Amino acid sequence: MLYQGLLYVLMDNGFLLCYDAKTGKETYGKRRVTREGSRFSASPWAYNGVIFCPGEDGNTYVIEAGPEFKVAGTNSLGEMTMASPAIADGSLYVRTRGNLYCIRGKG
Repeated sequence: MLYQGLLYVLMDNGFLLCYDAKTGKETYGKRRVTREGSRFSASPWAYNGVIFCPGEDGNTYVIEAGPEFKVAGTNSLGEMTMASPAIADGSLYVRTRGNLYCIRGKG
């Protein structure tokens, strides 16, 4: 995923890598998104300076965008998520094993 001049690669085994999009130079190498070793099938997305990495364990791991790796938090939907989210008309659509969520900001 390309965001703010950096290319982020989320591997299915839970590692995130980051490269400078112009030069291809590694910004940071393999960093584990979660200690639990969750698997990742869905694509990450970015918004407002953070990267969202949805894991198959039902948690979405929030990583600060930029040249240094830092996990900012975790959001849980409580059930398996394998499908990549969709973004349309200011809303985020997330399909889990048993539900479809529509998440949008206030206003």
